[in-house]
Amino acid sequence: MASQSAMDCAVRFEESVNRTSDYPVNLLRTEAFGHTLESYRRRLNSNNIFDEKYRSLACINLYENFDLSKNLNTVDKLSSYIDEEDGAPLWRMVFVQAASSRGALGCSKEQLTYLLTYYQVMPSFLDFVLNFSTRGAPVAHASFRHENYLEKNSPELALPEFKRSGIQIQHAFNLLSIERTRNEDEMNQWPLRQVAMYHSFDVTNGRSLWIILKGNQLMARRILAATKSHRHLKASEIESPETSFIAGLQIQTMMVEWCSESWAEYIDYLEAEVAQNTMEGEAAPVEKMVRPEEIESLHSPRATNTWGSQPDSSLTNPRRRTFPRSSSDLLAIIRRMSGLETGISTSPRDEPSEKDVEASAGLVVEPESEEDKGDKLAELEKQFSFEKFQKLSLLGRDIEQALVVIEQNKGVLQAIGEHYRSVVESYGFTTNMKKDLYDSDLTTFLAKIRSIERDLDRHYGRIQTLSRALENAKTVFTTLLQYKSEKVSEYFANSARTSSNRMELMTQKMHSIAIRTEQETVSMHVITIFTLIFLPGTFIAVWTKFPRLFPHLLTSAQTLFSSGVFNWNDDGNLDSEWVIRDSALKLFFSVSLPMMVIILSAWSVLYFYMRRKRKDEERKWVLPVTEQQPPAAGGDNSGMVIRGENLQM
Repeated sequence: MASQSAMDCAVRFEESVNRTSDYPVNLLRTEAFGHTLESYRRRLNSNNIFDEKYRSLACINLYENFDLSKNLNTVDKLSSYIDEEDGAPLWRMVFVQAASSRGALGCSKEQLTYLLTYYQVMPSFLDFVLNFSTRGAPVAHASFRHENYLEKNSPELALPEFKRSGIQIQHAFNLLSIERTRNEDEMNQWPLRQVAMYHSFDVTNGRSLWIILKGNQLMARRILAATKSHRHLKASEIESPETSFIAGLQIQTMMVEWCSESWAEYIDYLEAEVAQNTMEGEAAPVEKMVRPEEIESLHSPRATNTWGSQPDSSLTNPRRRTFPRSSSDLLAIIRRMSGLETGISTSPRDEPSEKDVEASAGLVVEPESEEDKGDKLAELEKQFSFEKFQKLSLLGRDIEQALVVIEQNKGVLQAIGEHYRSVVESYGFTTNMKKDLYDSDLTTFLAKIRSIERDLDRHYGRIQTLSRALENAKTVFTTLLQYKSEKVSEYFANSARTSSNRMELMTQKMHSIAIRTEQETVSMHVITIFTLIFLPGTFIAVWTKFPRLFPHLLTSAQTLFSSGVFNWNDDGNLDSEWVIRDSALKLFFSVSLPMMVIILSAWSVLYFYMRRKRKDEERKWVLPVTEQQPPAAGGDNSGMVIRGENLQM
């Protein structure tokens, strides 16, 4: 019956190998449900898991000695290499490398499914295989899986020709750690990396399979070097199930140590980065840097012109001339005499200050430049720039990621310890293994795991302290930025109040000027009207060419007032009594009065025309704020009607 069962298992195994593309649905023995297997098979068909060109699959086998396989870059080479008709090796370690820490696996799907089907690897190992895919962010979760067949009623999969008893331990896990890159040009000098491992151990004959996935050759080099030097990993020492079990504990010890070896150096790096980006800000003399004079020197229009430079008006504006003091005094006297200058002062700068007097006397030292005055506030903006805040945020993200990774690793280590404590108490293990041969080494392994957990706890505490320090630094950063903004706002509020006071003074002065202008305008209107009234008469009385128009009344040498209306002698007295010549006066008024009416009428028409035109322009452009267009049905109600043009905005 036993031989018949073995033959049935061999036939079923051959059928399973012929259906490698259906892995893990084609497995002969698994505890996973059918829908879970189908989900794994569908996810395995993803395009970003396997690299199309890069190949890096190698094996280390233990027959009498450890030997390294040759190039296995095709599924045919792999299948012919692991064909065990000449005897299965006691150990086989398969290493699959990725092109980068975030790259796809360096093998084809056919190679991987053939390998996993041939060794009937538990399907939950695909959880770790699927992590090795082309991705933008590194993997940040670690877990542990197992599927053991050690109980008395466990289903068996005995394959004597392959030296497999079917009583076996299966477990897989991945661990995360930080590795410093060798490329100094990399932006991230401490990338997050992972290593994944599958281990199968036959309790009856001690045969072991290892599948190790990593983004580089670090773990393969370490294991290969350990097989030549470590006392438990030498080929001559692995000769029984107990020694094979002990050697397997050493392989896992190397992986467990890897997950904690670089954290101390990485935390030192993080502490230095945090200190570098927060020390200057915490020690900055903020009170001195946000004084009103510092803010004024950096934000005042006098400090910078439109192009960001500090202009000198006498140099940058060639048309602006500086008049001598005597000319300025003369201009001031003329303005006061003309009434254009009042007693209202527009600003305190109108009166010479003590500094101006001292400067004119040569008693004041040359003041510092506006650029020097703004150095302190500019330095504050540099120390608390948004770029530095972004760096602090990135550091905070890295710190949080480190905390999560350490927690994940601790969970995996605890699961490994619990798993081995349960394994050594199982039926299959106590029946086939001699406890006294492996007990001390297992105790050492579990103690090593606890020691590494304590190391991770210590690293976790340091990172937590650093995280709190970073949060405090970010709080100080944001508080100082708010404080600076409040001070700048306070400065501009005071500046606005001062400007408002100055504008009020200017308004008063402009009001006074407007009153005087109105009075002068009335005077000019009176003068204009009387000028227009007397202009025609004067024009007629003195025009020497006018007699030519009336040759029958005036001679060519006469004007209206030399025509005999008034007779004057040489000493300026009248030659006779008052003589009125009616014809001459009639001529004068008949010409001057119509011309006066015409001129006044033309002036009135032009004046009222221009006045009406100006009022039309004012009604056209000066609109009440409340005049809005009624909203259309379903349309925007923000339109505004401009009266006179019917335009919509």
